[in-house]
Amino acid sequence: MRSALMLATVLGFCSVLLPQTSPASPQQPSPRQASGGAASFSISGIVVSAATGTPLDRAEVTLFVSGPNGAQVAQAVTGENGYFGFEHLDAGRYQIQGFRRGYISGGYEEHDGYVTGIVTGTGLDSGGLRLALLPTSVIGGTVVDDSGEPVAGAQVRLFRQDQRNGEETIINTQTQMTDDTGAYEFSRVRAGTFYIAVTASPWYAFHSSPKTDSNGNVLPPDQQPHSALDVAYSTTFYPNGTDSDTATPIAVKAGDHVEADFSLHAVPAIHIQIRLPASGNGQGVPMPQLMQQVFGAEENTSASQFVTGTKDGGVVGDYSGIAPGHYTLNQYGQPGDANRSASVDLTMNQTVDFSSASAGGADVSGKIAMASGDKLPSRIRLSLVPVDGSPSREGGSVSDDGSFDLRSVSPGRYDVQVGSPGASVSILQMMATGAEVQGNRITVAGQAVLLAATLARGATTVSGYAQQNGKPLGGAMIVLVPRDPALRDLYRRDQSNTDGSFTLSRVVPGGYRLVAIEDGWTLEWGRPEVMAPYLARGIRVEVTGQRELAMPEAVQVQTR
Repeated sequence: MRSALMLATVLGFCSVLLPQTSPASPQQPSPRQASGGAASFSISGIVVSAATGTPLDRAEVTLFVSGPNGAQVAQAVTGENGYFGFEHLDAGRYQIQGFRRGYISGGYEEHDGYVTGIVTGTGLDSGGLRLALLPTSVIGGTVVDDSGEPVAGAQVRLFRQDQRNGEETIINTQTQMTDDTGAYEFSRVRAGTFYIAVTASPWYAFHSSPKTDSNGNVLPPDQQPHSALDVAYSTTFYPNGTDSDTATPIAVKAGDHVEADFSLHAVPAIHIQIRLPASGNGQGVPMPQLMQQVFGAEENTSASQFVTGTKDGGVVGDYSGIAPGHYTLNQYGQPGDANRSASVDLTMNQTVDFSSASAGGADVSGKIAMASGDKLPSRIRLSLVPVDGSPSREGGSVSDDGSFDLRSVSPGRYDVQVGSPGASVSILQMMATGAEVQGNRITVAGQAVLLAATLARGATTVSGYAQQNGKPLGGAMIVLVPRDPALRDLYRRDQSNTDGSFTLSRVVPGGYRLVAIEDGWTLEWGRPEVMAPYLARGIRVEVTGQRELAMPEAVQVQTR
């Protein structure tokens, strides 16, 4: 069951979806329709620390019921034994959420934003629940310079190892600035594996503006005056690496307080002088962005400074305060202009000429259409989302006839995604010339790409029950995998409820394999080679466009 915890935080309530009943399990009464009209069911359990198993007193437990408004039903506060209980409930499907100071609030058996719904009814056991809350963890430390003095105002970024999108990636989760003592702290951290990077500039660094000759032309880098204070700090990864490949993972358990200190070393700064092309539309020259690879994704380098001048009638940009290393310069043109990109290894001052460089990247154009032959949804957009997690993405509107045209797309691997307000559409099939295609993923090189894709609406709800050893099992990860596992846009997931029920919404017509996996939440479920042994024992599902599809047999839960 998909959790609505984020919605609960904003609106004060959350909703629980009701799956359709499967012939594999007896019919259960819906909320507010208790057997015989009497509200005679209950939900009870204890709140414990997920780290120690110790019962928690003074924890708040809130009960929600499914429905159009996701209404809150009741709230309880635990005593010394951690017990909570809700009496006189109608038969139905509920959700509980726990909160206690010093712990991360969460739902029952929460994983990746999914929770186990609690089902009450005749013959169903909704007592003896164990709501485990994770103690908050803290990661903190100090950042100092070569002499041991604190570095104030340093940017400290916390990265987390994550499998939520089906493949293991490292994502930026929080950013803090050090105070005047050089200290930083990330509080309310959830247990996991983390990496830390620090970016700063020495407080005493002096980066002079570019000098010019008597004609006003900016002098080349080797003729610029040099200062002993023209220094910079390299981006530093814990414990002391200057490349993310050398970063040491930090394993954080629930309730841990981890110290991660940094000592930054100042090195002579590098200057890049960039000869910039004139804009073709008279809107000025856009500033090139200096990017650096961080855990496989390009990120903007914020510790450097950029100023412009002129040379021989053209525009010259100067980046100063850069630590030696490997960087990429990207210039994203104004509408009508080309994008440009250059890879630079900085060991000494140098000049990069963008004024005569050919446009970087490749044009990606093509056409999309509905597989059914129907008209495309209104206001549909097509986006290229970098697989490496880079924040930048390419995208644009699709014409009424399905055509699109994206200019100067940087080389790389992208997931092709489509979207339209109020319509659920997914890519059903895709092909291209000039690019390698795997499902709805393309690899753009240097040549133009012609892309064609067919779409389908996801309007079917697939429901069923998960069992293990002949009994319903809650908390299992339910995954619907398309016949072509490379079509990542077609995957659907849920978590089984206490009676084993689950619901998969917005399913696109086609062939699938349905699997249920116990403790499967750390699996890279988006990788076909990982899922292959589970798919071999899964259930075949054919979705033909019907509105509701109830599985005729229970899905057997597989173990890791």
